[in-house]
Amino acid sequence: MTTLDRLDRILAELRGNFAAMPEGTVEGLATAVLDSQRIALYGVGRTGMAVQGFAMRLAHLGRDAHFVGQLAAPPVGRGDLFIAALALGRLPTGDALLATARAAGATTAVVTTAPAKVEAADLVLHLPGRTMADPPSPDLPLGSGFELALSLFFDLTVVKLMGRLALSNADIARRHANLL
Repeated sequence: MTTLDRLDRILAELRGNFAAMPEGTVEGLATAVLDSQRIALYGVGRTGMAVQGFAMRLAHLGRDAHFVGQLAAPPVGRGDLFIAALALGRLPTGDALLATARAAGATTAVVTTAPAKVEAADLVLHLPGRTMADPPSPDLPLGSGFELALSLFFDLTVVKLMGRLALSNADIARRHANLL
């Protein structure tokens, strides 16, 4: 199989994931972001890397967004949003952070492939995708299917937010880091 053939199969799998995603999922996350004062985001491993990228883009949009665990991450409270990416719906640390955020009065959201396993979130966002718990893919290792879908989902949310905030690429580029 050629690299392009494999890429076509990967892209077809991702297209299928998004076709199976409930209508309004991107809009739901975009609305939750706009309704919040501050956004705290959590994920681990490669999933966490996608979440960190989303936190950065939210900052480019002018939102007060922070990745949980970074030294400068402030507390959350009423009017804030806590977003956790939990591929399998539950993770001990993720569950504990959800409980802490809820106790502080923050709205909570979980992006997951397993919405029925999420126990306590105000907003459950179902993003289909292959995880480490699924049968192996001949095209991608471990949970790469979910991780790629998650990155695309977050970028689609950013594009939705750009439209709702009437921001262009030039507008958000002004908030991009210059100390590189």
